[in-house]
Amino acid sequence: MRFFIMPAVLMTDVINSDIGGQTPWPDDVQLFQPDETSQILLPDSANCLSVQAYLKMCNLKYEVVYTHNAEDMSPSGKVPFIKCGAFLVPELDNIIVHVQSKDISLTADLDSVQKADMRAFMSLVNYILFNAELYITWCDPEVYDKVTWPRNSSVYPWPLCYILTYNKRQRILKRLKALHWYDKKSLEDVYVEVYNCCKALSDRLGDQNFFFGDKPTELDALVFAHIFTIISTPLPTNKFAGIIRNFSNIVSHCQRIEKMFFVPTNE
Repeated sequence: MRFFIMPAVLMTDVINSDIGGQTPWPDDVQLFQPDETSQILLPDSANCLSVQAYLKMCNLKYEVVYTHNAEDMSPSGKVPFIKCGAFLVPELDNIIVHVQSKDISLTADLDSVQKADMRAFMSLVNYILFNAELYITWCDPEVYDKVTWPRNSSVYPWPLCYILTYNKRQRILKRLKALHWYDKKSLEDVYVEVYNCCKALSDRLGDQNFFFGDKPTELDALVFAHIFTIISTPLPTNKFAGIIRNFSNIVSHCQRIEKMFFVPTNE
């Protein structure tokens, strides 16, 4: 099983210059993402859910703002991003750094070896599951024709719907080609990658409630988001969901986090 080290977080210099870094988490934080009912696609849905899960695990308040041009508003061109005080912070890795700058951490009890292990597994999830989601969304002809094209183009007038969807697809294919996924892997090869990733996660989780100890970390948020999104998103081609269901502890982990952080209580 290959592991890939995540690149350094690009927001570090910004965070270091934030004189409000020691201020409390604002009450009016907004999380911007595409509309879930008509626009958002599988990879972006997983990324947005991972940030929501992480913020909930940190017990931090936020409001979700749905907007069709969230990607254009984002500093990195990717979703989600949060507006926290004077700062726009995009994507999970940068948001984690921003939260930690306020002395809030899910990994304070982990030692350096455990933290390195956690980052390696996060890198694995980002490399395998995210790229697999991109592949099925933008490379599988049936999924593209029946799901990707209608949803991505639905919020734009003609001819922008054609131009922007085409341009986005070209950017994603370029990424997958650079990683030798688009030109070197068939859909069956991608299924094997997903199986091996889930096997590694299942072996690491074992019979624990969470990946590290008795409390969730950002790895739990990331895995939950991708697993939940894959098994709950209706697609004409979604063998990924069947692969995941072979690993009962991963499915139970997903259900546990959903119940803990996303199912309303009667209190």
